[in-house]
Amino acid sequence: NEQQKSDDATTISPFFAQSNDVGVPNLVYPLTNHHNDGVGRMTEEWQLAANKETKRIMMRDAMREIASKVVDAAHCCEGEVEEEKKGAARVLVTGNRGVGKTATLAGLVASARLSGHIVVYLPDGDRLRKHGFYIEPCNHRKGLYNLPEISKEFCEQLLTSHGHDIKALPPATVENMKGFFTEDQIRRLFKRAYKEDESVTEEEVASMTELSLEQLLTVGIGSSALSSGCYNTVISILMNQTQKPFTVVMDEFNCYYDHGHYFHMDYDENVRKGVPLNRITIFKPFLDAMGLYPEAAGTDISGGDVDVTSSKEAMMKWGSMIAGTSESRAVRRSFTQSLTDAASNIQSENDRKQNPLHVVEIRRFNNVEVQHTLYNFEITGVGRLRFDKGDTALNPEEVEYLRLVSGGSGQQLLDACMIRL
Repeated sequence: NEQQKSDDATTISPFFAQSNDVGVPNLVYPLTNHHNDGVGRMTEEWQLAANKETKRIMMRDAMREIASKVVDAAHCCEGEVEEEKKGAARVLVTGNRGVGKTATLAGLVASARLSGHIVVYLPDGDRLRKHGFYIEPCNHRKGLYNLPEISKEFCEQLLTSHGHDIKALPPATVENMKGFFTEDQIRRLFKRAYKEDESVTEEEVASMTELSLEQLLTVGIGSSALSSGCYNTVISILMNQTQKPFTVVMDEFNCYYDHGHYFHMDYDENVRKGVPLNRITIFKPFLDAMGLYPEAAGTDISGGDVDVTSSKEAMMKWGSMIAGTSESRAVRRSFTQSLTDAASNIQSENDRKQNPLHVVEIRRFNNVEVQHTLYNFEITGVGRLRFDKGDTALNPEEVEYLRLVSGGSGQQLLDACMIRL
């Protein structure tokens, strides 16, 4: 057993064994609390605890259900997996405000990374749909648009979190790049990749036909002009390879279907209609893979004059797409409900032999979960439970009172433990 634990530990990246400056484990990177973003998001509990070394995530039935859907479709926990068994699953996570959707998604991210998955984690859909700095038309793909600065951020996040996995994957060829770069951009890409390598001549660079994924991401981090193409090339390769399971987790997913915040004259010459996010290159592969086109949405997400890739074609070859809605963001309720209805309709028609779509609802804490949460708060020293020596957690009447005033909501339960209501 000790040898097995040692072997398992060596497979974990040193980055994932550490925490950031505010104590959030890198296993859930880039999840953190923004200084202007308010409370919640699970990390608040860790920051308020007296015991900073303990970072617990409660394993709930819903988390197990989601994980089982992924494992059943991808067979990604069976050691060596035969090629014909490798598949992918789609999961939409729903639930009321404060019941633990973000905590569930973060737990799945941590578990997937420990299981060897390459994970792209987008925890802040509300920010991404608004604050992309600027938008520009994609030179090579008519009707699509780039967010260069967000692309640079995504390149850095992927290289930081999974640089060790990226190095083990095959390089990108010029043929891979042609779908996302012009010929001139490809020449500039190779020159920039070897700009600081004095051992390589210009003639040698001009004759090269491959770049490692690490080189692509590095160039993307440093170049606004090339960042979108670099990121999309890497994502395309990850979606179509079967060497490592690839999982994408998107929180605040309903925000992508709200009214648009990116405008451009190429899309609407009166600049009144927002650009749908499935026309923006960094979001398009994920939205296409989920394949959800609700009847009510803030933009023309259905495609218009741009071809929408079917979910079957857009889905990764091995892994999963997991998306969660948010009830704490300013998204019209009818849009969120329409998105959930669209997913439920697809779920009822699931083809079990292809990538199925499952809708999993995160429910309010039951009595046992409330008790376990209070025990954890008492042990780690959260709020007024820090000094009461178990008087609250061991008193059935106090536990029942806290369950009632919180309504089984994890966020409200934390609030109730901070001050006496």
